[in-house]
Amino acid sequence: MLRSFDLVLIGVMTAAAVATYTIKHRADDKLQEVRRLEAEIRLEKDTIDLLRADWALLTQPNRLERLIAAYQSELQLVPTQPTQLAMPVELPMPRSQLPMPETTIEELIASAGGEVAAALKGVDAAKNAKPPVAAIPVPIPRGAASVDIISTGSVNR
Repeated sequence: MLRSFDLVLIGVMTAAAVATYTIKHRADDKLQEVRRLEAEIRLEKDTIDLLRADWALLTQPNRLERLIAAYQSELQLVPTQPTQLAMPVELPMPRSQLPMPETTIEELIASAGGEVAAALKGVDAAKNAKPPVAAIPVPIPRGAASVDIISTGSVNR
């Protein structure tokens, strides 16, 4: 009664069900692994926060001063001298000993052309110029015979 085509379809359905179950099982395993890794990451972050808090507590200046005072005879600590960090010959030369350039910036600009110097002078003039005073419009009353507007914006009748 069953045709061969029906048997093939039953076989394909069974194979598809097995493949679907296998994929679902692998996805569940991966999800469980992701959750485990997230829990480990959360634990590590909490541990880092705890260690930072411990470090901040251990390096408080008040605590270190008390420890230095308590163990001064054993440790024989002394303040750090500036020469312990770097010798004076290892430091770069002072600004006063730097070689001076032969020409100044102003001379370079002037030699570049008059347009550059004129443009820079125009910029300097614009910086030093006072902003213009804006005139304030004053409403003129109806029926007024004459109204004089003074530069301060006041009205005389």
